[in-house]
Amino acid sequence: MGPAIINRNILLETLPSFLVNLAVFTFILLMARIMSFADLVVTNGVSSGEILWIFLLVMPKMLSMSIPMATLLSSLTTFLRMSADSELTVLKASGVSLRQLLPPVILFGATAALLTGFFTIYLTPIANLMFRQEVLTLAKARADLAIKEQVFVRDFPGLTIYVGQIPLGAAPMSNIVINDRRSPNEKTLIAAKSGILDLDLAEGLLLFRLNDGVIDRMYVDRDGVDSVFFDTYELKISPGQEFESDESPFSLGRSELPTGRLLPEAELSKQKGSVGWVYYVLEYHRRLSLPLAAFLMPLIGMPLGASFRARGRNFGLVMGLLVFVLYYSVFSLGWTLGAGFRIPTLVAGWAPSLLVLAAAIFFLRNLNRTASIDIGASWRRALRRLFGKGAKP
Repeated sequence: MGPAIINRNILLETLPSFLVNLAVFTFILLMARIMSFADLVVTNGVSSGEILWIFLLVMPKMLSMSIPMATLLSSLTTFLRMSADSELTVLKASGVSLRQLLPPVILFGATAALLTGFFTIYLTPIANLMFRQEVLTLAKARADLAIKEQVFVRDFPGLTIYVGQIPLGAAPMSNIVINDRRSPNEKTLIAAKSGILDLDLAEGLLLFRLNDGVIDRMYVDRDGVDSVFFDTYELKISPGQEFESDESPFSLGRSELPTGRLLPEAELSKQKGSVGWVYYVLEYHRRLSLPLAAFLMPLIGMPLGASFRARGRNFGLVMGLLVFVLYYSVFSLGWTLGAGFRIPTLVAGWAPSLLVLAAAIFFLRNLNRTASIDIGASWRRALRRLFGKGAKP
């Protein structure tokens, strides 16, 4: 059997495993979103078509994280199966070195890196921006449905809204009263003759544009009321909890920015004296490092799968999960330390991928010299040495 046929068979076996693993991991990452979207359908009347569109918009972000996972696990399970069925032993006996099996693994990793780079660097920021605009539109639709004539509406945190009349069509609402309790130091009562509900897509907020009214402010630390009359006034309202961003206030908008604008935005934020610049830099390094991780993951999976004799069908999954936990633990730790200015942002952003690179180099250098390892026998020997007779403390 020639090298070309062997390499083709490895790719043909790896690809279906990759697609299955990709679907599973992407579904797991989407589970947290599914519950909130289901609530939108049941309680807020959002159509299934809109929910499907939102799923498509969050898919690039999910894929940028699930592709590296799927590449590692598919490569590991492929070579684990070949090792368990003694195919690698036969190939070695036929004079085929394990390093000669690297081309399909490298090709597979390079393809995964290109896909990850496309999603992470280019497509995800665009999809995030569209997602943000879509959920704001849904939030406005929900607010329009929640606000009813002559009913005290408490669907918005810290606000009670009363509207006397809601005409049909696009005519402004009239006789509006809003009790604003969002500030702990003051209470605000707003009364306006008319107003409309609008969107501020730039800031990601709902707006109540009020006309011809008065604002009464009552402060906790002193007596008296301050009254301000206005011709026009804009009251900013954050969407409900199911629409809120999971990012810190300093990082607002970084996930929607194109990759080329992250570093200029970080410099601008630094000039303004904001510590939020570090989040833009960390996001920049994260987007560039993920494709490298996707390329290196199968280079770790191959020697791991070729070096172990599994004692169960779930061994490959367990090994893959251990690598994932280690990688994302280092990633989270690096992000936290980098955001807290404990380590340089360059180290924080690239440490997980450099760790994977070091592991790949170690395994590949010892690829042909590494004998198959029986996990059960290795553990038994280790326990006998630790607790057996004559063991030294």
